[in-house]
Amino acid sequence: MMSLLFLLLLAAMVCGFFGKKTIAYGFFAVSVIIGLYWFNHHATDPLSILL
Repeated sequence: MMSLLFLLLLAAMVCGFFGKKTIAYGFFAVSVIIGLYWFNHHATDPLSILL
């Protein structure tokens, strides 16, 4: 999943480099949304610690 985030950010940077600002903003927005979902998934995951 993390590689997908890096791939989307790379695509955003490449599109921004070639002047496709609208597509770059789209890739960046999608990567932020997926990143927030992934963070929420890990931040709310219960820990299985036996004390």
